Amino acid sequence: MAGAFVAGLLVLTVALAGVQLWGFTKGGIGPGWVMLSAHVIAAVAALLLQLAADRVRRPVGGWYALGAMAVVLATLSYWWWS
Repeated sequence: MAGAFVAGLLVLTVALAGVQLWGFTKGGIGPGWVMLSAHVIAAVAALLLQLAADRVRRPVGGWYALGAMAVVLATLSYWWWS
């Protein structure tokens, strides 16, 4: 389940980058470079946590997966639901 959350954040980040570049080329501001940077950092952090969760078979792997989900949910709640 955490992997699906991370994949969704990665897709959202790529889409956000596309919208930012499109807005930049049309003379607009787009969503903003700060928002895009925050999504890239969060996506990389969540991806690294999920990769660690997939490689570890001990109970600590569950904590890594929970951390990945927390990063995704924190990013969505801060940038999209507030």
